[in-house]
Amino acid sequence: MEYTDINLVEENGTIVIYFNREKQLNTITVHMVGEIIHAMKSVSNSCRSIIIGGRNNFSAGADVAQFQNMDTRSAYEFHIKLNELALFFRSYPRPVISFLNGYVLGGGLELSLSTDIRVCSENAVLGQPEINLGINAGAGGNVILPSVIGRNRALYMILTGEKITAAQAYDFGLVDLLSDNSELEARRIATLINRMPEDTVSIAKRTVNNVTSKGLEMKLDYEAALFGILQSEKYTRERIDGFMQKKRK
Repeated sequence: MEYTDINLVEENGTIVIYFNREKQLNTITVHMVGEIIHAMKSVSNSCRSIIIGGRNNFSAGADVAQFQNMDTRSAYEFHIKLNELALFFRSYPRPVISFLNGYVLGGGLELSLSTDIRVCSENAVLGQPEINLGINAGAGGNVILPSVIGRNRALYMILTGEKITAAQAYDFGLVDLLSDNSELEARRIATLINRMPEDTVSIAKRTVNNVTSKGLEMKLDYEAALFGILQSEKYTRERIDGFMQKKRK
């Protein structure tokens, strides 16, 4: 299959999936989600690990242009598609490592929360800015983020929409490692894991998931329903339209 929104590179048993919407800051679309899932399924038996990220930016979140014509139902369905990818990362039999650089915002940050190891470049900017558009998180920010960094820090990020530095993210426990080159560090970690017994790696990941992800799918569905409700609010429509007008200038 030919991909448009991602690029694949194979190296020593690791598949690197690069987001390929750099002009749009790697903002996430339904089509992009579908390509990532398809690619990961196609290589699941031929690789030992997956690395995912962007060459200049991880992702500035969901492509807001998609939201302008969404009603409650289509907004819910869009959210469910993002949830599908988050859950897919968790259930994938191989380790999924994300390298975070540039903008790591909104749905992009949330998807990284469902990867197994997050390596962050020191220049990265992270945040949950959805509240500025009058919407809630798109892929687990209200559900997964509090379990990663705690209730209060999660609420700080969600309710203010403020962006934080890589150093702050590491202090919060939002990322696992800091590096001056997150992609190279992710490759080093993948190479190390690839040397370990394959079945042991798979079973260890499955065990941790079974312990930590109980009830997650139902919670994500609840978050998606609230996302759909907020999408139909007048103030949300106005904020999204204003954002798009400002972007076009």
